[in-house]
Amino acid sequence: MGKIKITLSANAGVCVEICGKRIWVDALHDRKTPGFSTVSPKLLTALWDAPAFQKPDAICYTHIHPDHYSRELTAEAFARWPEATLLLPGDPVTGVQYEASFGNVTLRFLRLPHEGAQYAHTLHYGILILSPEGNILISGDCAVAAPELQQAVGEVSLDVAILDFPWLTLGKGRAALEGLNAKNILLYHLPFSEDDINGYRASAAKAVSRWEKGNATLLWNPLQTESL
Repeated sequence: MGKIKITLSANAGVCVEICGKRIWVDALHDRKTPGFSTVSPKLLTALWDAPAFQKPDAICYTHIHPDHYSRELTAEAFARWPEATLLLPGDPVTGVQYEASFGNVTLRFLRLPHEGAQYAHTLHYGILILSPEGNILISGDCAVAAPELQQAVGEVSLDVAILDFPWLTLGKGRAALEGLNAKNILLYHLPFSEDDINGYRASAAKAVSRWEKGNATLLWNPLQTESL
């Protein structure tokens, strides 16, 4: 079994388990967006019982769009686990880079552009999780192939890159992935089967099957866990 465990909640929400720490990123949201999925009441009940979603060390958000963040669900999580640390863009995460450490795990927040010109002013961060057991990039909704992401990662060797699925379905995204050179790629921000009105799942599955490196995995089912 790998030293890194990644568990999906819905959309772009994950729990990262590494070095005995649990880091939630964009895990709690309940606003339904057509063509995508959210944490439904049924899934929320299952989530509160799932091993990955117990006793988080940190609850983090890349940005506060409603398909990534719910104030109410976050408050419920803190009512359950008040010792967790909240890391939210603008409070306390600010600046071009921001760091927080939990034992030998460091979270480095990287200011990155959000996908879409209409979101140019969104306060948005990717996250590098750095530890002796591996380095993980979570891109959030970073613009596909944005050079700022590669610049922010720099010389960090990535064991896992967790990215929105268009990074593999679009040609410019695939070219950018060559530069990141991550050992493993997880693709998320995909709808569950019942919400897939645009055929994104088939498109993503096709892209994975054609990816010559063979190191890409779809993170697309509720409470799916990948050990790396």
